[in-house]
Order: sequence, then C-alpha cells, then structure tokens
Amino acid sequence: MNPFTFAIFITSLFWLNLSDAKIGYFWHITDLHYDPFHNSPEFHRGCKHRGNNDHNHRNGRHRDHTCDSSWLLIQSAVSFMAERHPDTLEFVLWTGDILSSSMEHLGDEIRMEAVRNVTDLLSRTFSSQFVFPALGHNDPPPSRRLIDMWMQWLPSDALTTFETGGYYTIEQSYSKLRIVVLNSVLWAGGAATTDGPHRGRAQWEWLERVLSKARRKNEMVYLVAHAGPGVEERHNAGSSSAAGGGELTPTANSNLVRIIKAFSDVIAGQFYGHRHSDTFRLMYNEGRPVSWALLAPSVTPRGAGSTSNPGLRLYKFDTNNGKVLDYTQFYLDVTNKKGELHWAVEYNLTQYYNLRDITAVSLDALSKKIRNYNDRTYLHKYLMALHVRHAPDISNCDTACVHVHYCAITHAEFLDFRACVRNPASALASRAPHLSCAILLYAIVLLISSRRY
Repeated sequence: MNPFTFAIFITSLFWLNLSDAKIGYFWHITDLHYDPFHNSPEFHRGCKHRGNNDHNHRNGRHRDHTCDSSWLLIQSAVSFMAERHPDTLEFVLWTGDILSSSMEHLGDEIRMEAVRNVTDLLSRTFSSQFVFPALGHNDPPPSRRLIDMWMQWLPSDALTTFETGGYYTIEQSYSKLRIVVLNSVLWAGGAATTDGPHRGRAQWEWLERVLSKARRKNEMVYLVAHAGPGVEERHNAGSSSAAGGGELTPTANSNLVRIIKAFSDVIAGQFYGHRHSDTFRLMYNEGRPVSWALLAPSVTPRGAGSTSNPGLRLYKFDTNNGKVLDYTQFYLDVTNKKGELHWAVEYNLTQYYNLRDITAVSLDALSKKIRNYNDRTYLHKYLMALHVRHAPDISNCDTACVHVHYCAITHAEFLDFRACVRNPASALASRAPHLSCAILLYAIVLLISSRRY
C-alpha cells in the first residue's frame, strides 16, 4: 500500500468513526440558591436586609452580586434553557444547593415548598427529558416527600437508594453510558461526623459495586455530585473551612480520589458544582493524567468569599459511550445597567482554550499553559472564565497566585496540594527576586494554617 492510499484509508476510518457517533446534548445547572424572600421587606431573611440596604433590585431584578437567586432569575434561566433546547437534548444534570443558605433555619414546609416550585418549573420545561438531581448541603435530606416530587424522573431502583442515602444510578438502556449520582453531603464536614457515618460508608461500598459492575458490562460512567474531589483555591486544604460548608473531609476526599484512579478506565467524566466558579480538576496515576472533573459555575451570583455572574452549561457528547465532545458556557451579566435578564454565550470550551479534544491529557496540557507566567494568554482566559466574567483583575494574580491555581487544578489530594504550594516557593522566588517576599510569606502562612488543624 503506497503512502497516498494509506492516508486515504486512515482518513476513511476517522470519518467512519465520526459517523458512528450519535451526538446528544445535556444541560448542567447547579447552585440555584433560590431565595423566596428576595428583596422582601416583610422578612428580615430577605437579601434586602443583608448588610447593605442600598440595593437596586426593583421588581426582583438583580443589579449586583449581593443576593441569592430571585424567582425571576430562576425563571429567566430555565426559560433560556428552553429556548436553546436542542432536538437531541437527552437529560439535565441538576447538582444541588437548590435553596439559599438563608433558608436553612426555616421550617420544613417552607423549604419543601420552595423545592417543589423549582421542581415543577423544570418538569414543565423539560417534559420530554429526564432531570437527574443531586443533593447539596443547603437542601432538605432524602425523604418520602422528595421522592414523590422526583419519582417522575427516577426509576424504582434509583428511588430505593435515594430514599436511604440520597444517591442512585441510572442505567441507559439504549447506550453504554451509566450515570452515577452521589450524595456528597454524606462525606462533607457535618454529616460525616454526626448523622451520616454509616450512610457514608454504605455509599462507598455501593459506589465500588456500581463501578465494578460497569466495568464488567463495558459501560462508561458519569460521576455526578454537588461537591467533588479537590481543593478550593481560597481555602487551606484540610482546614475547618475546607471541611465544612459542603466540602468533602480530607479522608473522604482521599478515598474518592483513590476510587476514581482505580476506575479511571470506566469513568468518562465527572460533573460537579458547589464552588460557584468555572474550573476543572485533574487526577493522576503515577504521574499520568487519567481522569478529569469539570466544575460548572452557579446560577446564583452570590458566593461565600467570591462572586460570579450566573452561568448555565450545555454539553455536547457521544451518546453511545458518553465521550464529552464540547460544551458551551452561557452567562448573565447581572450588572447590566438596563436591568434586562439577557443570557448570552460566554465561550465554547474547545475553541476558547484551543483544545483538540476533552481528555485528561489535553486538560493537563492546558493546566501547564495556565501556569506559564511568561505568557499570560491562557491565564487571562482562565481567570476570565473562573468567575464568569465578573471583574477579573489579572494584574492582581502574581507568580504565587498563578501557582496556587495550578496546584488546585492538578493536585486533588489535600496533602499533595499543600506540598505543591509549599515546595516550589524558593525556586519561584529565585526566578523572580522582586516577588520573593510575597511568595515565601504565602507559603509560610499556608504551613502555619495547616498545623493548626
């Protein structure tokens, strides 16, 4: 076979593979933080009474980032999703924190009614699709009432494990894709030490059984949860702040990373929320990137320690095997002076970062481009996306800042993250003498903080 004929043969195989792919789409929405008392003068728990009273939220419209989601904001998000509804939309991932944290001390009736309102809205909008919900730390625990609301989307086997632990799996009869929805609350700071240890252990055992079954059946798996593995850049790994507020405990985080590495051959993707930011995490096995996690930004513009514009994400994937092909990120600029709720395209993943595909290897290469302090092109893109175009000040991110972002992306284990931040400090300082004091001081602060916990 001559070279020309061989090239045609390889090209034909490539296009044959593409033609075999069945393209589908799914939405990922997370962290709605619905506040029914948004801008309500009758209730002190409404956002109008949180600190600054000088908000311009006439008729429930968002004009800044100090409030959780009003009903109008949630309606606009779901309405936009309906407008951009592809004919091949397969399902919706809804990864928790449905309710605002301002509602955590309210009665069950009020909280459940708020969940029902959002559920009904999604049910009416996606009447022909399944919505797969995951519980966040601000949400009601599993109950018969939640099952009654969500049984329209979940089969009986899924409802059984959801009732006992808030987790379930969906086996796709028409493809080799399995969806595994975890209850990360069972592995977070509070529940892991109070009412959830036995259910947390049961979820570990169940997860390994499900992944083992998927491997035997040659299935590919999506792992879905509110909070996933890894460290938030703003927190010291393993501290009380990292272990509370929905974050996985260090022990749970290590165990989940271990399982992901062990089953990386069947895990086609991981999808989480919780951080209210647009980022990604990588897991390695003996230095080789083997799995990735994509974290979607929140619908609420309000965050604990950070703020962002509201975001919605539409994934494109191969329905035969779950391979993620791309996604489009949409956003809403809540500081729009006209007060209009106008959703727009923020970026397309493969085009924005110039990726050939979405794999652990390609995202690992991207992380190195983000770390490159001498060429800030990809760092600028990453920081712009991180908080969904909300006031990114690139000049404030010095060498130490860049390195911490890189460590958070590439070191999912808490101790590994600490070591990553600590070890390169002197080397970075020697290459940038004018930044040496700031870098060394940053490393010292992390070391001192880690020894306190």
